[in-house]
Amino acid sequence: MRNFSITLRPHGDELSCQERETVLAALLRNGYRVFYGCTGGGCGVCKMLLASGLVEHGRCSKAVLTDDERSRGYFLSCKATPVADLEIEIREINRLEKLEPVRKISCDSLE
Repeated sequence: MRNFSITLRPHGDELSCQERETVLAALLRNGYRVFYGCTGGGCGVCKMLLASGLVEHGRCSKAVLTDDERSRGYFLSCKATPVADLEIEIREINRLEKLEPVRKISCDSLE
């Protein structure tokens, strides 16, 4: 199975995306929180801008991702899968943030 690299601009963070994995799934798996809604391609909340690379758009509503938007590099992260390494322009509307890893702590019982 092939892995693709996704670079988040302007942050410069880089993460991996597995073949046939959506961009949204890769972001979540790599510990990012991002704004999204239906996960079915019908609401457009997860719309992102591709700076470079190529995605397979998957099935989504033309009402939320028009042909003009596609031609300008927009895609729905819940449906799009990479077919090459990607650079994604993160915009304020995406509300992206990196979550801190969960740390295990031990607690001594009080007696």
